[in-house]
Amino acid sequence: MSLPFRKSKDNKSIDIDAVVKKLKSLYGRYAEQYGPKLFNLRGFEDRYRDALINKLNLNAFLHAEITVFEELKKKVENNGNSGQSQSYSEIADKIIEENLERVRKYRCIDFHPEAEEEIKYLMGAVTDFYYEVWNKGAGLLKPLGFSDFLQKLENDFSYYVVPTRGSYSRATEDYMLVLSRKNPKDNERASVNCIKYGGILLNNCLKAINDGLNATGNLSLNELKGYKDILVRIIDDFRLIDIRGY
Repeated sequence: MSLPFRKSKDNKSIDIDAVVKKLKSLYGRYAEQYGPKLFNLRGFEDRYRDALINKLNLNAFLHAEITVFEELKKKVENNGNSGQSQSYSEIADKIIEENLERVRKYRCIDFHPEAEEEIKYLMGAVTDFYYEVWNKGAGLLKPLGFSDFLQKLENDFSYYVVPTRGSYSRATEDYMLVLSRKNPKDNERASVNCIKYGGILLNNCLKAINDGLNATGNLSLNELKGYKDILVRIIDDFRLIDIRGY
């Protein structure tokens, strides 16, 4: 993304106030040049207010806003004013569909008709990664002295993907419980949290593998690098690189 934004002091999240100010300025500038139908400042302000009211993850919200703005900006700068024929919603829908295409190559766990489609695929991707890849990778990392961190990750996987009773994990059951209450605001919040937890878990796994690759010991580096490649691809496909839990 070409929009400049600063990291917070702890390097775990973007500078919220700086990004909001920057986006407002850019929407105003591009609205003057290309019209407010496409670059609708009031629309952004309304979405930001709703995100605050609903206590959404502002990092995820603003990264999505940056992505959409960059797509709008690219269209009008590459094609003149032709982008005016498309609304923000049309552009956003196109981006959402393109993002879904990237995740549909993973297994879908269709646990609830009202669950977000991306979450169904994320659950499938993390589950398959745990059983097919992570168990092997953790076996390579254990001799290097990462026992406490690996145990934490095992606990997190147990919550997120390992069935407790019946067919689903506790995380999935918690999400289904919220969906059963049919409260749109709670559903949105639960969806954001479900993606956030998955992102934290996968990025923590990536940290463990990177630490293993940097450590000394009798370790099959090529095998571990292969596991890292698989993990990085999942994180990239689900756009989870900026979600951190450590």
